[in-house]
Amino acid sequence: MDTKSRILAAALELYNEKGIDATTRHIAAAMDISPGNLHYHFKQTDDVIMALWDRLVAEFSVLVINLDKVKHIGLDTLRSFYRQSFDIEYKYRFIFLHFVAIGARLPKIREQYAGMMQRREKEFKGIFKKLVQGGIFQKDVPPKVWKALVRQIFIVADFWLSSNELTDQLRGEKAATAFTRQMEAMFYPYLSARHAAKITL
Repeated sequence: MDTKSRILAAALELYNEKGIDATTRHIAAAMDISPGNLHYHFKQTDDVIMALWDRLVAEFSVLVINLDKVKHIGLDTLRSFYRQSFDIEYKYRFIFLHFVAIGARLPKIREQYAGMMQRREKEFKGIFKKLVQGGIFQKDVPPKVWKALVRQIFIVADFWLSSNELTDQLRGEKAATAFTRQMEAMFYPYLSARHAAKITL
């Protein structure tokens, strides 16, 4: 692993543990390197956060693209998607636990997030279409409702960790299971009767 990747790995661990108040000096101390060595790769703390954000976006984009490539999406495929989504979010959990503060601190992230929502709307609508064609989703759902569902996906996925931290404080497999069930409950009203009967909430 090169120095830049080591810095990001150390920063991710530190931010997840301590929050976004950790500075480049804290990261350097955790790595036992000089601040100057770290600043050669990242001039300031916000540059580190931006690089981790870019990695988060890239990993989730791969997940969505892979789902879109599946010709016949079933309930098991959706469950796998929920779980993989959670794993990525938990890996970068400091971002989701401090999302509003990070967006205010780094306007570029807020701008990218708005643009990403527009792209995801098109991607998810394509996925919904496959689910309708496969008989998983109902056929008579108005287009405006599909658009609203995309927004709901963002709200639940991006802020579930914060809600969990304020309420149940689940960890590990229990957190992953609760997140998956929340996602299934959100999709439940759109399932065809045959597939809704297979869901245990």
